[in-house]
Amino acid sequence: MQKPQKDPVYVRASVWPKCDLVCRYCPVEEGMENRVPARYAGQQLTTEQYLRNAAAIASAGIGGISFTGGEPTLRPDLGDIIEAVRPMYERVELTTNGARLPKITDAVSRHIDLLKISLDSVRQSDVLQITGRRFAYAHATESIQWAISERVPLALNAVLMRRTRDVLDQTIDFVADLVSDARSPVHLSLLDFYYSPSRRAEWQEDYLPTDKVLELLTDRYGEPEIQERFGCRFYWYDANGFSVRLKDSYSATMRAPKCEGCASYCQEGIYGIKHSVEGWLTTCPSDREDLGNLLHPDLSDEQLTERVTAILADVDNARSTPDSFDVMCRTHDLRPAAAVAS
Repeated sequence: MQKPQKDPVYVRASVWPKCDLVCRYCPVEEGMENRVPARYAGQQLTTEQYLRNAAAIASAGIGGISFTGGEPTLRPDLGDIIEAVRPMYERVELTTNGARLPKITDAVSRHIDLLKISLDSVRQSDVLQITGRRFAYAHATESIQWAISERVPLALNAVLMRRTRDVLDQTIDFVADLVSDARSPVHLSLLDFYYSPSRRAEWQEDYLPTDKVLELLTDRYGEPEIQERFGCRFYWYDANGFSVRLKDSYSATMRAPKCEGCASYCQEGIYGIKHSVEGWLTTCPSDREDLGNLLHPDLSDEQLTERVTAILADVDNARSTPDSFDVMCRTHDLRPAAAVAS
């Protein structure tokens, strides 16, 4: 099994606000990693401006950068950004649906520590229903095969949903077949369906509690190895020669004092920091101006450092909150179907 290593705190670096998929679990209207105050929306940093912010964040002590979107490969200069940040960070990761990956294969193969490709089911009809796009399955599987052939460390990201629970075994078998040809690490990463107001109905219908998947995997593979990472816990299973990693925001998440009484109390809590295409830096999935700082190009180096440091105070003050999922459900009056049904 691929042994879990201690991870740094990450900045989730959104480089493009839009996506070419319309996944049923993704809060497109809210911006996901690009929730910014309305007066900043629509702005976009240049390559140089984005890299200046990335350097300031790294200098403040953040050790990992994970490129996200929207769909990050839609940004034309992503390859240049990846190459430039490589010396700044201990870990560099990229999450993609694979659609435009061929345009940046050189940067990925030389500079990415982990390529995360989204494939929520190995049943093509599921992928079509989830993503709303016929090309999604082909682009993901072609990118997976490219990563295997080029020995790029790879994770397959699958969001757990009730609708795809019956194909979990097939998904595990799919990854097992990949591993037989791989010469670099490959693992399956199972992620929980993230609640957002715009996806309330879908979440209540399709949310699958982590404990139900834990039972299934533990019965099959034995006790997992537990990895405590800032923001969440990961359970790693040895699935007969390769790893299955289950992310858990069900039992506990990290919260700072500002989270107490928050009307937008979120499922994920503080899971590192987020940097948007506009330069909005925050620890929160919120567009409230008092919960983030804009790292705009006119700031002096000293001002830039001050704004980054202020946001990192939330990371320093965050503590594990065991009942956070229950608080989130009560705050938003949620009753996920899988949590109340057998």
